Amino acid sequence: MTRIPRPYARLSAAAGLALAAATLGVAAGALGGGPPALFKADPDATTQARIGYFPIPLALAAKKPAGITKEPAYRAAPKYAVIRLGNGPRSAVFIAVDEPADSDYRIYVDANQNGDLTDDGDGAWSKKVDRNGRVMYGVNSYKLRASYGARGRETASAPYGLSFYRFVAPDRLLYYRTGARVGQVTIDGKAHKALLVENDADALYNKPVTDADKAGDARPVWLLVDLNDDGKYASGPVDIRAPFKLADRAYEATVTPDGSKVALAPTTKPVADLRPKPKPVLADGTVAPDFTAQKWGGGDLKLSDYRGKVVVLDFWATWCGPCQRSMPHVEKVWKAVQGQDVAVLGVCVWDEKPAYEKWVPENKDKYTFQFAYDPAGRSDSSIAGKLFGVSGIPTTFVIDRDGKVAAGIVGYDDGDTRVEDALRKLGVKIEEPK
Repeated sequence: MTRIPRPYARLSAAAGLALAAATLGVAAGALGGGPPALFKADPDATTQARIGYFPIPLALAAKKPAGITKEPAYRAAPKYAVIRLGNGPRSAVFIAVDEPADSDYRIYVDANQNGDLTDDGDGAWSKKVDRNGRVMYGVNSYKLRASYGARGRETASAPYGLSFYRFVAPDRLLYYRTGARVGQVTIDGKAHKALLVENDADALYNKPVTDADKAGDARPVWLLVDLNDDGKYASGPVDIRAPFKLADRAYEATVTPDGSKVALAPTTKPVADLRPKPKPVLADGTVAPDFTAQKWGGGDLKLSDYRGKVVVLDFWATWCGPCQRSMPHVEKVWKAVQGQDVAVLGVCVWDEKPAYEKWVPENKDKYTFQFAYDPAGRSDSSIAGKLFGVSGIPTTFVIDRDGKVAAGIVGYDDGDTRVEDALRKLGVKIEEPK
């Protein structure tokens, strides 16, 4: 399941000494005795690989941070924020937002991190208005610099990408990482391309597990490996903050704070389940809220139009890896129930419309059930979150002929039959496709 945002988490205490040594510039050795793999910083890696992200809310304040030395001519009282990339002495990135009531907003990001907000561009911020009249600014992307070191001394730096966007209502600025580390890992004697991704958007990759994981409120550090060497990260993501399973073996990872060195070693320790804990969705027996989405092929898709039929309602997104892995199963269900007054609806949520409009035609030969797009896009007003209580995707609802929820199914694993089981309880026959 791909989760929509939560707070912080970190790595195992066993790796702490090695990571502390790496922070001070001492090379980290592999747990198994071999050298660590070297990973290169790429500020656009997750965008290019279409890896999902965790939007992070950023608080804005009226007080100017002490590190800002020069500012543009604002048209309204500015609001400020500071983001830190890395653990070094030059990690601060200053941000100012100019939001006049009578003209378009501007955002100033100190991309060169010199304290001067006048030499990083004119602050232009693209403005969009969706069909429901909601105003959105962004997405603005920046190539920044992460700083690493200890005791006030910088020992390393690396390029790092961030993107910012903002909905006028609710009043908050959101951002997410576009950067990652790219390298290779060796599994069973063979090297494979790999991607190291942290999801706190702070350019730190050595986070241990904390109590936040018990509540399901931690963001993972992902390792994705192209095990098939076909340009696709079919193995992941796996969360490497604790022992994990990769290619049918358990491993531990030692990672330097900047993510430049990654060492994997086989382990006999139990594999940790750090997957986000499902949040409650609509309870069985609840009347499913009506909604209107943009129907693929034209017109509106209204849930109430399907009253009298059994409905399989699948919430997904183009960037969501687990959603993509569940899609063949949704199609299999659709083929198994045709002719029985059952509708299968795939509603794309928390996504950009251009990505959706590109994805559906590219996959029209594989998936034949009805698709629709949530016009709320990436906003907090999404159909899935606001109406159905969904906090992560894929989430699938089976709705009975009276419009009541028969089952709310969070996530998907290979061999999962929860949708079929719920349909059978409603008297639907599951026919294996011929």
